Amino acid sequence: MIYDTVIIGGGVVGLSILRASLQAGYNAILLERNPHLCNEASGRNSGVICTGVDAPSGSLERALIRDSISRVREFCVEHNVPMRECGSLVCLWPWDEHDNITTDDEDEKKIDDDNTLVTKPGSPDDKLERVLQESLIAGDNATLLSSETVLNLEPSLSSQCRGAVHIPGEIVVDPWLFPLALATHARELGKQSIHGQNIDVIQTGREVVMDSSSFNTEEGIWNLVTRRCEKDSEDVDNGRIQTKSIINAVGVNSDLMQTSASSVVRNINPPTFAARPRRGQYIVYSAPP
Repeated sequence: MIYDTVIIGGGVVGLSILRASLQAGYNAILLERNPHLCNEASGRNSGVICTGVDAPSGSLERALIRDSISRVREFCVEHNVPMRECGSLVCLWPWDEHDNITTDDEDEKKIDDDNTLVTKPGSPDDKLERVLQESLIAGDNATLLSSETVLNLEPSLSSQCRGAVHIPGEIVVDPWLFPLALATHARELGKQSIHGQNIDVIQTGREVVMDSSSFNTEEGIWNLVTRRCEKDSEDVDNGRIQTKSIINAVGVNSDLMQTSASSVVRNINPPTFAARPRRGQYIVYSAPP
């Protein structure tokens, strides 16, 4: 069997791509080297479906985020995945105020590139104002809240909060149930697209050995070599996987995967990016009694 595409990486992005590929009628399969899905970054996230305020204005990233959030709502309703459209607070803390303190004697206010009046660069108010402006540009009905208003909304929050921007469009989902719902639906779709062959479209504990794989330039077919990543075992599978395309969805190791692929195929460029994961600061509150 020659697949239309092989998705490498069993996180929320890979599972979403697999589901979308199968829905579009492609013959697709997903390979995850870990024994379980969402074993890395996707299993350690906040569950916040953001509206794109962190993405650069006018970027493809922001456009995709804005497009996806409406689809997330539809998916959660259709597949009975719990979600809360509670919005989010981007808070300003005392330690933020000292990050970019400036000593310039410039005017405290200026006009930025978007002809928006902002406060002195580096000032605390400027940080929240920029978050507010980016939220409005992204399409949110965001509002700037005083510290008193924030504490009225969230009385358990530290009194050190200096203010916040409320972004109403953000959603909270269960970080486990959401990707598992994607996986369940993908498996249901896969049963219909494999033409009766008993092949799981999601295969965990199976790693692509890119250095041993090859690409037939005349036929446009990848010959992927894989190995089982079980404990104390690095045996190479007896068979190989043939596919017309590969989708790199390995997350924080995506640049390493791109480097390996470029060593196999000359017309695949080495990565021009470096994956640099960052950890957010999240607080989980216990439910009221």
